[in-house]
Amino acid sequence: MRNILLPLTIQDQEMSKENYSRQKCPVAKSLSVFGDQWTLLIVRDALQGINRFEGFQKSLGISRNLLTIRLKDMVESGLLQREIISGSKRFAYKPTDKCRDLRMTLSALAGWGDRWSPEDGGARIELKERHSDAPAALGYYRKTDKILLNPEDVVSRPGPGASPDLVRRLARKS
Repeated sequence: MRNILLPLTIQDQEMSKENYSRQKCPVAKSLSVFGDQWTLLIVRDALQGINRFEGFQKSLGISRNLLTIRLKDMVESGLLQREIISGSKRFAYKPTDKCRDLRMTLSALAGWGDRWSPEDGGARIELKERHSDAPAALGYYRKTDKILLNPEDVVSRPGPGASPDLVRRLARKS
């Protein structure tokens, strides 16, 4: 059995993407776009203003070959837009709206990481309101009146696009 902590080969990652994309689950569909170990880290860096190949490579310590493949995949999937740098043969990689929509996902993952793999000095990332610097938090809220909800009071129900299998799985949880 493969130790899941070992890096996957590019072929393993492509097989996983293909398997995920065949599933009818929205989590699996999302993983087919950003489920490898580098894509979300590239998204993190792009959202923090890194937009050049060399910047991503320096930040991540990723091989040039693998970074080239990941950036190409991310442009093809619509997470990044590649723009030629004026007066150069090089490119800048700009986050798209699809990429920026991952901001809350990254914040949730960072919070989870700080809770379950903490550092001795405390939280590595704190969410703050830009203008007041007041602490902020992610949470569920009721769409109709914006009332904050407890996570245990929120359940997943089948939506209009749910497959029969998903309807069955979610019915078992009710």
